[in-house]
Formats: sequence, structure tokens, C-alpha cells
Amino acid sequence: MKKKQIVKKVNPIDIYETIDRKSVTGPLRPAQKEILDTWFNSRKNDKDLIVKLHTGEGKTLVGLLILQSVLNSNDGPCIYVCPNKYLVQQVCDEAEKFGINYCVFSDDGGIPDDYLSGDKILITHAHKIFNGLSVFGMGNRYQKVGTIVLDDSHACIDIIKDAFSITIEKTKNESLYNTILSLFEEDLREQGEGSFLDVQNGSYDTLLTVPYWTWYDKKTEILTILSKNNDNNQIKFSWPLLKDSIENYNCYITGDKIEISPYSPNVNSFPTFANANKRILMSATTQDDSFFIKGLDFDVDAVKKPLIYSEQKWSGEKMLILPSLINEACDRDLIVTKFAKLKPAKLGIVALVPSTKRAQHYQKLGATVSNQNNIFEELDKLKNNEFGEVLVINNRYDGIDLPDESCRILIIDSLPFFDSLSDRYEEQCRASSEIINKKIAQKVEQGLGRGVRGEKDFCAIIITGSDIVRFIRSKSTNKFFSAQTQRQIEIGLSIADMGKEDLEEKDSDDPLDIVMSLIKQSITRDEGWKEYYVSEMDTLSYDDDESSLYDKLLSEKDIEKLFLEGEYDKAAEKMQKFIDSLQDDDTEKAWYRQQLARFYYKTDILKSNRIQISAFKSNNQLLKPKNGITYNKLSYVNETRLNRVKLFLTKYRNYEELLLAVDEYLDNLSFGVDSNKFEDALQEIGELLGFISQRPDKDIRKGPDNLWCGVNNHYFMFECKNEVVDTRGEINKQEAGQMNSHCAWFEKEYGENEKISRFLIIPTKDLSYYANFTHQVKIIRKNKLRKLKQNVKSFIRSLHSYNLEDISDETLLKLLNEYHLDIEDLKNQYSENYYHKTK
Repeated sequence: MKKKQIVKKVNPIDIYETIDRKSVTGPLRPAQKEILDTWFNSRKNDKDLIVKLHTGEGKTLVGLLILQSVLNSNDGPCIYVCPNKYLVQQVCDEAEKFGINYCVFSDDGGIPDDYLSGDKILITHAHKIFNGLSVFGMGNRYQKVGTIVLDDSHACIDIIKDAFSITIEKTKNESLYNTILSLFEEDLREQGEGSFLDVQNGSYDTLLTVPYWTWYDKKTEILTILSKNNDNNQIKFSWPLLKDSIENYNCYITGDKIEISPYSPNVNSFPTFANANKRILMSATTQDDSFFIKGLDFDVDAVKKPLIYSEQKWSGEKMLILPSLINEACDRDLIVTKFAKLKPAKLGIVALVPSTKRAQHYQKLGATVSNQNNIFEELDKLKNNEFGEVLVINNRYDGIDLPDESCRILIIDSLPFFDSLSDRYEEQCRASSEIINKKIAQKVEQGLGRGVRGEKDFCAIIITGSDIVRFIRSKSTNKFFSAQTQRQIEIGLSIADMGKEDLEEKDSDDPLDIVMSLIKQSITRDEGWKEYYVSEMDTLSYDDDESSLYDKLLSEKDIEKLFLEGEYDKAAEKMQKFIDSLQDDDTEKAWYRQQLARFYYKTDILKSNRIQISAFKSNNQLLKPKNGITYNKLSYVNETRLNRVKLFLTKYRNYEELLLAVDEYLDNLSFGVDSNKFEDALQEIGELLGFISQRPDKDIRKGPDNLWCGVNNHYFMFECKNEVVDTRGEINKQEAGQMNSHCAWFEKEYGENEKISRFLIIPTKDLSYYANFTHQVKIIRKNKLRKLKQNVKSFIRSLHSYNLEDISDETLLKLLNEYHLDIEDLKNQYSENYYHKTK
């Protein structure tokens, strides 16, 4: 009897019906079925395609079935790409469960024959494809692929950027770090002498950028340094990508690392991905896919027309709880103190924090802090119901699945922190930018989604930290969230209002009672809460408005491409038109003018410097130009202090917005906080107190960190060393010298006869035996700073019953005096004399 030839099925729905899947699997979900049917019948020939599904709707199976369909059509080979190794194993487990043939890299690292022959789907992670020594090849010698699927595609954008970048950690290669720092020392000092000294002293929060003109002029020297170290693990995987294009890179330096990264990472340098016949991106419904245009060089039409399930609205239950809006006493410190000590036995509690400092707060109270070596081991414990301590995850908001009991309480502590120095620099320069705020919103949304991984999953999510509460609460920023998240925020704000009313009715000494009551409603599946949530979410509707980022990101990509191709004049001409088309946001226009100045530096240095001067004057967070910047002295002419206080108060629409803003400033005015945030907060507090407030070191890269000018031209000068460790025993000679230098700067600019109070903010009042101050200086330590913050907070709280527009001068003066915020109090109450140590 002749063997009948079996014809392979190519419709992914038919494939699912015939594969030998395990008995625990059921039929395809309606969402999966519609996506697969639409793809097969009308979208399978699209070169670029985005598939958007809710978390827990089975994106992995959809991607695997599409690839199996491609293989059965003899259009392979095919790759399924995960963002990390841990998720590779999860996808492999899914493939086994559903009976889909797959292969992985063997221990020797060779590309599997079953993949090359098109017999099996290769499941791997992004680092295998996106690195300068990729086993898939570079240039014209590369492995051709039929269809490639990127899972968690937004995370892959960051991985691609990292592939182009070199990060030199001081602890791992101090010699190389110091060599590069020394090469650019003179120019970095010009950008900010105080900041440079902070970097020298190891500050990882202080960030300096090498000016593009210096980088271009010294490109041969930096190439020589890097080439001598190109066998170093921190360099070798990126070296092939940057060695011939170093002039299109920038360099960022902190006290603990140096990052060398491109202005515009070019994904086309990875031809296996760029030249694939079909490229499919898997994306969550809460994510804005505009960033695929620039980050993955994706077709704009593909981004505008993703493949979605027509019936999908929302998935999973998220109870967003904002304790500080229920009761002012429920601030971050109270939340951390309460929850970090818990020892849950029946459910997982996870906290997502943006920094090591935040994580250490939990650790001191008994929580477990994960690191890059044990994070997946700790996550597996939760998934295996091994509870016992709160798990803290540091600055990681994607690639983590915590379904069901593994995470019933999730704490989102403070606003996410950009990890790469280039992103940090961009945020510093254009904090109000739509692009930056959209990136922050997406990080927050990624965090919110960690504990809800399916349609029936639920989680109580506590949001704490003045910065993130303000970002979520403010109309100017919460618009950057997806429609689904915006509705969940509205529900969270509603239950905060209801909680506040309940608290007023109850006679409770514990402000956390309402918070715990809300959590209990979620965990015990209170029917009233469930019904309320569903009814509110069911009113959700999606509009078809296109993202306003499409055109902006496409323009950025096209302009940078012209520049990289050597079309300098065309790039400059298009950039100028782009700048002219922007709305009236001077800081945003200045950001792009700095790019324009960089373009001109190769062909017209004088014009480049003129444009850089213009950019810097509009936005002093940018690079200080080589010359052309003069200092504008502060003077209290024709103004009254009370009028300036009113001016500050009335720039907010209502008391709630004022309260949120001041809470954030006061939180940032703390030892251990990023120096830029601290000094910005001190500037704002100066304005609040009726001073003309300035940051000379940031504005002109000379002088003290902060300068206030008040009534009768009485000046307050501050040098901020808030990042110094608590255990520091003394003020060292270098810090005293820096203070003396800034005292001399003030006398040069203002003369010797002006009234001035000089303050050094630092944890110790002991001055080294080997150091001296040339002028009278007073010290502000933790306890004095705390006292100032408490009085400012009390002053703001006292305004809640007044109309900010109509408050009288008499009332304002009375309140300022009541809370010890008059000029004399500010001179004397919040500082102390230093002690000069003897041998």
C-alpha cells in the first residue's frame, strides 16, 4: 500500500486543531481566533505588522501559530525573539504545551540546523541578534530569515540601543574610566566646575555631557583609547558598531560610569532583522507604538494600523490606591514603613522602586531586595507560592510576570528612573516634552501591568511617592497614559475621594485604616467593588485619534538619516523647518536647536556656536557654548516679597495642584536625592518664599548651586552637598575650597558690600583641620533642613481654607511669621555654626 503524502496545513487555526497539544489546553479564545483569521486572510503579506492584545490573551500562542503557518508554507526560516533568557524558557514551555516544534541555541552557540532548514521555529532572546558580534552575522554576510516575531517589542528597543552603547563602570575598569575622564576634564569643568568635582568624588546622580564639539575634535584620541581596550567585555560587543562612526556618538559621565551611545541607533545595522521578509511585533494594548517608527525603523502605516481584536476593551482588575490623596499623613515613608515589615503567608507583595536608595529603605525594614543575579529565582518562589517577605524589584518595569497569588498587592513606589545616561540627559533637558512624558507613562503602565496577567486576574496597586502621584494626578501629564489606564486612574481618584469621606466619618487614629480596608475589598473579592469596577470600565471607549508622535518621530528619523549619510546642508535645512513647525515651547525648540548646532559644527563652526548660544539661553540645561554667555545679576527692584509669594501660589490652578507640587519639591529637598532635583527644589522653595531664585552653576556653569535674592537685596547663597553619605565625618578641604571659590565669585559679580548669608548643605558640621573658609559660612544639616521643610509644609497646609487669588497681604504675612519663614528666621533658625577640628 502506497504511503499517502500528507499536505501540511497553513491556516493557523487549522494548525491548532491538528497539533498534538496537551489535554490542559482548550480551544482558541475569540481574540486569538479573530487575530489569526484576519492575519491569514488579509495581513499575512504585510512586511511590517504589529499585533496588539491584552495581557493574558495569549499573544505567545498567536505568535507561534503564525510562525508555524509560515514554516508550513515553506517561507521559513522563522525566529521568535524574547527580550531576555528567562522569557525564552517560558515561551519554550508554551510551545511544548501546545505541541509546536521548536529549537534553541545549543551550549556551543551554533545556529541550529532545524532552524536553518525551516523545520522548526527558533526561540531565542534579543541579545543574540542585536549585538556587534551577533552569530547571525553583520553587513552583507548574515543569516536570512523569513519571518521574525519580536515579543515585548518595546523592551527590545532598549536592548538595541544598549547594543550600540559602551558602558564603562568605574568599579570594573577604573583605569579606563579615569583615562577618559582625564581626556575631557578641561571641557567638563567648563560645563560646570561644581558638577565636575561631584563626579570626581563619585556622585552617581550628577551627570555631565561631553560637548559635541569636543567629542568631534578629540575623536581620534577616544578611538585610540577604546581600540586598546576592545577585548574588554564592556566594549567588545559594541566595538564593531561604533568604531567607524564614533563622531555620531555622544559621551555621558557620572561618578560611577561612562556611557558612550549614538544619537540615533540604526537598527538596519542588524540585517537579519532589518531585511527579514516579514517582521511582526507583539505589543500590549496599553503601549503607544509610535516609538517603533524610530526605534525599529518600522513603517508608519504599520504603526497606524495594528492588528487588534475588534471586541477588546479592557482586561483584568486593577485597584489603584493613592494613599496620600486619602490622607496627607499616608506619605511614602508611612507606606514603606507599614508594608516593608509585612510577612505575607498566603499571597505575594511586590514593590517596584526606581533606585537602589529606595530599595535599601525596604531592605532595612526586613524586605527582600532582588538583584540581577537572583531576580528570576525570587520570582519563581512567588509563583510557587513561597511567600514570607515583601519582594522589592529595583528599576525594572518590564519582562516580569506575576500572575494570581504571586502578586495580589503591588506597590509602585515613586516615578520610574531612566537607566541609560542618554535618556537621563534627555529628561533633564526636556522634562516637559511629549516624548519624554510618553516614555515615563509607558514605564509606569508596564509597572502597573506586572501583577495583572490575565482577564480574570486582579491586584491592589498602591501608588506612593509625591512625584508619581503628581504625574498621575495632573491633567498635564496623565493624558499620556492609554485610555484604559486613564480610566483606572479615574477610578483610583474616585475611591480616594470616597476613602477621604469615610475617614472623616470614622474616629480612627490610624490614617492607614482606609487603605487597608480598600486592599481587603480587592483581596476578599468584595462584590460591591467588583460591580463598581466593571461598570466603570465598561463605559470605556477608544477614539481613533492618531498619536501626535507619529510625525515628530518620523521627522527626527529622516533628519538624522540625512545627517548620517553626509547630507549636512539638507539635514540642517529640514531641522530648521521642523523647529519652525513646533508649538511655542521654548525648551523643546532649544533641544532641537542644539541638534541643529551639532549639524553645523562640521561645516560652519561660527554659525554652530551662535545657534548653541540661542539654544542655551532658552534652555540652560543644555550644553554651555564655548563663548557668548554673560551672567545676569539678581536684583529685587520694584517688587515686594508678598507679591512674589502670591505669584508663586497663583501659578497653580487650585489648592490641590499647589499641594501636590510643593509636596514633590519638599520630597526632593532631602539628603540622598539626585543633586539636580535637590537644587531645582531649592530654587522652587526660594520662589515660594518670595525670593528671586537662581541656579548660577546650572545657568552659566559658574558660581554656587543656588542663589536667592530677597527684601532689600539680602542674598542667600547655597552650596549643596546633599548626596554626601550620612556617615561622612568632616567637610573636606576640596569642599571648603569650592565654597571659597563661589564666595569669591559672588564678590566679583556683586561687590563686597552686599548683605549675604552663606550656607553649606551637608550632613556634618565638622570642618577638616586642613580646610578653612574665607568667609562666614553656616551649615544646614538634616535636622535643620527637616525643620525648614516641616514649616514650609505647614505654611502651605494653612492655605487650604483661603482663595489663593484673593488672600490678603496681612494674612500672608501673618502666616509666614507664624511658621518662622521671615527673613531673619531664614537667616538664623535653619542653620548652625561649623566646628573647626583640631589635630
